Amino acid sequence: MSLTARRFAEKPAQRIDVPKVSKLSREDAARLPLLDRVLLREHDRHANRLADIRRVADKLGALDDIVQAAQADGAYIEIDHVRQSFFNYRASQFGRRVNAVVLQAADTISSWRNPKAINAVANALQAAGWRVVHVEGGSSEVWLDRVTFMHGHRAVETTCMRQWVIDAIEAGHITADTPGRHPATDTGKPLNDSLDADAQTAGER
Repeated sequence: MSLTARRFAEKPAQRIDVPKVSKLSREDAARLPLLDRVLLREHDRHANRLADIRRVADKLGALDDIVQAAQADGAYIEIDHVRQSFFNYRASQFGRRVNAVVLQAADTISSWRNPKAINAVANALQAAGWRVVHVEGGSSEVWLDRVTFMHGHRAVETTCMRQWVIDAIEAGHITADTPGRHPATDTGKPLNDSLDADAQTAGER
């Protein structure tokens, strides 16, 4: 038996009841016993998280295939980050606006060594016929870019590495007309045109 299991077996768990109080001001909360303050904070956090889940609950079932495809490419889905995005998008020029579901692979030190895993959700969405409707580039290539896809009246916001965006520009999936802030809006043409020109200029020096 492990040390942790033995400790819980030897000492019965203390019953913990969440204090039943109305909304407290910061000053009133500061006067409560520490245990009550900890319990109330966790109760609020849990309630807020459940509210996040309820907002997207009817949209998650349609993403199971995307999740399975991304996981097959090595992604570890950030379950704690699955929620409704703060941003919304139009399904068409005159269509209603819909909020995206945030769905992204874990961004860890080890995953940076595996771009396939980082980009897995974007690749799965693209392979399933979803189209890019918005790209928000990070402040530098160290930060992941935020890419939003749509399919019908559904939208998903994910993250990927800058090279994925560059490749998508070259493939025509992202153009100067794609809303947001990304390399294609800087030149109005495929990014590699300027990269090739730079390489040619360097070779002439």
